[in-house]
Amino acid sequence: MASFPVIKTKDGIVSVHIDNREKHFTLEPLPPGFIDWQITERLKVFEFLRRGEKPAFLSPHLPTLLTLSDINTDHPINAASKGVGLVPLDEELPSLTTQLQESLKTLQGSDQHSALNHRLNAAMLLYGNQEKINRFCLGGLEIFETKSFSNIIRDPRVSLFFVGNFPLYQCYQINCIAEIIDVNQDFYKFVTSMRGLFEMENFHFQQPMYPYAIKYHTIQVFDKSLKVRDK
Repeated sequence: MASFPVIKTKDGIVSVHIDNREKHFTLEPLPPGFIDWQITERLKVFEFLRRGEKPAFLSPHLPTLLTLSDINTDHPINAASKGVGLVPLDEELPSLTTQLQESLKTLQGSDQHSALNHRLNAAMLLYGNQEKINRFCLGGLEIFETKSFSNIIRDPRVSLFFVGNFPLYQCYQINCIAEIIDVNQDFYKFVTSMRGLFEMENFHFQQPMYPYAIKYHTIQVFDKSLKVRDK
């Protein structure tokens, strides 16, 4: 089994060993505009589902993940689309995880359409309570353990690049330290449970398992949204 980078966070600083040296990065909060965009677009998806319609591409959920390959290669940047979402504050994580898991147990054997309101209500435990959202990290799932994953093991400095749709074309580059989370941690259980609420929907590509979650600690945020050049 590969040895994963040890990520430590304390007093707004994230620390990690890279190239045999400990490096320290100051955490930067996700801006309100980004948080609002993430929530608003998901609420639109929820309304599509309530009306029995198929949602369009959910751009806030599928950024491009950029990782660093071996610098000796001709092209050291690797790119891949990854599902990413908001996550709760650390102090809210155990309670919300338990509530989501209980909801999933209740839904076992239920018809996905008749149980839709229950699933949406469960998702709103986070998206309907902004005060519970962690503004210093994002969460995702690792599926294939291929190039992006091996790059994170070697160097956990990554970038997430988000591009929104017409008419605003929101665009954010979020630089992060990526932490690999195993199946025994509440963070993993939360992210898989949130995914499980909508796993059966036809806009999702169904997967039987997720060996790890990824916690993206945010250290730099750049708003690159389109605007008119004034000169």
